Amino acid sequence: MVFRTQLLLLPLGALTLIGLAGCAPAATSPTVTATSTPSVVATPTPTPTPSASAAASDIDGIPVTMGCRDLVSDQQIYNYNPNFSLKANYTPAPGSLAASVALQNGVACAWVNQTSGELIELAVANLPAAHSTRLKNDLVMSSKSVPTYNVEGYFKLNGTSGEAQAFADPYWIVTTSKVFFEPGDAAPIMADVLKSLGH
Repeated sequence: MVFRTQLLLLPLGALTLIGLAGCAPAATSPTVTATSTPSVVATPTPTPTPSASAAASDIDGIPVTMGCRDLVSDQQIYNYNPNFSLKANYTPAPGSLAASVALQNGVACAWVNQTSGELIELAVANLPAAHSTRLKNDLVMSSKSVPTYNVEGYFKLNGTSGEAQAFADPYWIVTTSKVFFEPGDAAPIMADVLKSLGH
């Protein structure tokens, strides 16, 4: 049996149209992609808080000639805590409150706890009245008044350290330590210094 295949002949123009119709891309609707514009958030610039150290930028203190043991004797520091002793070759950390006092031709001292290594830092400067007034005005805003120091006194916690300040004119007295949790912790040291200064 012989099979014959019949070819369907179409005009050349029709074939061309069929070919083009098969290659035409499908119509698509345009896609709109939403893009968000990042919003700019303004970061507030912190306002510096007035501090006693910042107010002491002008050096006008009269040199303090008393030494550390003149301000607080070995017996007095022993009475406070027998584990503390005078630290040799002490220099206050740059930018610290004690460094600001020392910058005013003051004297700076420290006693170290022989067990924990914690310090009690003390610094005393002799300032003109106008300079002391500026410092006091700053402290009224930034610290709490401490009447128990028997002179104009202030105390605040700065991180983990307590800062006690007193003004027995013309002297500016500062003592700081991590063992000062409240004004009373610094009171014995402050009382010893005031006594040594004649107050």
